[in-house]
Amino acid sequence: MNLRTIITGSVPGTVQITAYVSYDTRKELDGLKPFFAQQRAWAREQPMASTAGMTRREADARRVLWQDQKVELRYKGQLIDSLNALVTGGLFRELDKRGWNRQWDPFPRQTRAPGRSPGSPSGVWQEPVSVRLPVDLVNTVYAACWHTSKEARDGLEDWKRRHPKACPNRTSRPGCDEAALAEYRQICAKITHRGDLWRAAVLNGLDKARALQDLATGMP
Repeated sequence: MNLRTIITGSVPGTVQITAYVSYDTRKELDGLKPFFAQQRAWAREQPMASTAGMTRREADARRVLWQDQKVELRYKGQLIDSLNALVTGGLFRELDKRGWNRQWDPFPRQTRAPGRSPGSPSGVWQEPVSVRLPVDLVNTVYAACWHTSKEARDGLEDWKRRHPKACPNRTSRPGCDEAALAEYRQICAKITHRGDLWRAAVLNGLDKARALQDLATGMP
């Protein structure tokens, strides 16, 4: 599905998500506030932002068109004028890289349940970054994670039935032998968690922001 189709057919609205990332990531994101302001100033200076000499109807149409174009630029990582834009673009590109920007079958409501999803590692990523993302992109993450990991999740449920007293995330006393623990880890490695996508979106967005900053300063 191409980007223009995704944008024009999207459901309006945003939803808050929280990405858990490595320490100091939040500090780097906070340091980008002047860069976001520069990006907003750049957008205001573009010819499409001007409605001088237009009738009211023409000006309204120009503003709508420019808003759509700015959304497209944010998705491509060519306009990063806020933290939300940084993560939104990063998420779109991560989904595109995986081939997941497409229509998916419905997914169960419990997929949206808060907290860690089954099989996710405990206590690895502890610094929260909260943003608001387009509803359609968030729904794509839920659907893709559900459908691409279903076989592995079923395998995990079977493993838990066979090892009801095991606590595999408790490294000192997992409650199962090494073979069972290795099987558990092998199954979990096949599950894609929504947190993986949120985190990848932040890192992808940061990479794009660094590239734009380097381009502005003439760095190779």
